Amino acid sequence: MYAINYNLDFRLMSYKPLKKGLEVELYAGTENGQVLPLSGKVKDHFSEFSQEPDERNLEYITKPTTSYSELFKEIVQPRIKLRQFLKEKDNLTLIPGSTMPLSFDKKFYYSKPDDEYHNFILQTYKTNVITTSLHINFGVEDYGKLFKLLNVLRLDMPLLLALSASSCFFDGKVTGYNSYRWHAFPKTPSHVPFFSNHDEYISWTNEQLLNKTMFNVRHLWTSIRPNGDNRPTDLNRIEIRICDFVSDTRKALAIVAFIECLIQKHLIDDKISTVLNANQNELAKLVTIMMGQEELVAKDGLNASIWDWRRDTTNKTSSIIESLYKDIEPIAKELNILTYLNPILDILTNGNESTNFMSLYKKNNSIPQTIKYFIEQFALLDFKSQDMIEGTIAVK
Repeated sequence: MYAINYNLDFRLMSYKPLKKGLEVELYAGTENGQVLPLSGKVKDHFSEFSQEPDERNLEYITKPTTSYSELFKEIVQPRIKLRQFLKEKDNLTLIPGSTMPLSFDKKFYYSKPDDEYHNFILQTYKTNVITTSLHINFGVEDYGKLFKLLNVLRLDMPLLLALSASSCFFDGKVTGYNSYRWHAFPKTPSHVPFFSNHDEYISWTNEQLLNKTMFNVRHLWTSIRPNGDNRPTDLNRIEIRICDFVSDTRKALAIVAFIECLIQKHLIDDKISTVLNANQNELAKLVTIMMGQEELVAKDGLNASIWDWRRDTTNKTSSIIESLYKDIEPIAKELNILTYLNPILDILTNGNESTNFMSLYKKNNSIPQTIKYFIEQFALLDFKSQDMIEGTIAVK
């Protein structure tokens, strides 16, 4: 991972734009959808790309910025360069989705054979970790606000999974899940509490390392976590890890804008939900409840019926998101990011990527044909985005 420097002072808050950055994981391979181990070759050619344990994962990290137009460029431009490189190299391309859709070689392609942590991951978790995702970081340096946000945002992680789900196929099969990635991905440790403050987080982390339930400070694999360059003591951001890879950059940024508006609302309200004002036993139960909610959405996506914690009712995930959109729309207008937020409505109307994948699959009954079509659409989206950046077509 590259170090990301976030600096933000909330003491002068009035919907001050947040610094944000993305860790973008994705697949590359053949135009027919076969994922290939290419991260070593890509890393040799592009210094901005880094390597995950298996070479079938590619990753790059955007620079932190308050600007959505800059973030748009930061997401798109590395992919355009990578596409050109892959095209010249045996006519290869980028592949959408967050799990390998076609049957794949179960051999591990170690990116760093001598890396003890990488070896531990692949020996322990096998192919369940060879996934792609969007990790979304928001700069928060005030520890009191960081842990408040960490806890309250955790209650909304199922909504973000529903918006981003893109992994309905795995190993040549229809999985029955919107996000097979999140269903299969090993959440580690198995129980991560709601942290009251920074000291509690430091103490808990050190205990996990001592008990070897975590291999190192990076081995905290939950839907959302505190992050920084010297964990657990030095923190400067919140990292949201639940989202599947979203191939349409405008929709990816819509999810980022959705989260930012939620954060701004929580900061201005300066209230902690009564759900979180509970004793330790109740909070421990809440951890289990939220993991169950994430699993429901991993299965059924926007159609999942889940707990709407704001109203203490059960509701359809898409309806909860639609209601929240109306609540945060004024914030987006004040931040001048409504254009970036609006594709949320497109997702609610037309479905997430898994919904789109399955819609075509039901017509052709072929995973290879379906993936091939969306590989082509992914490329068209990226090149259209590049045209927007260059100003040859307008951003809409």
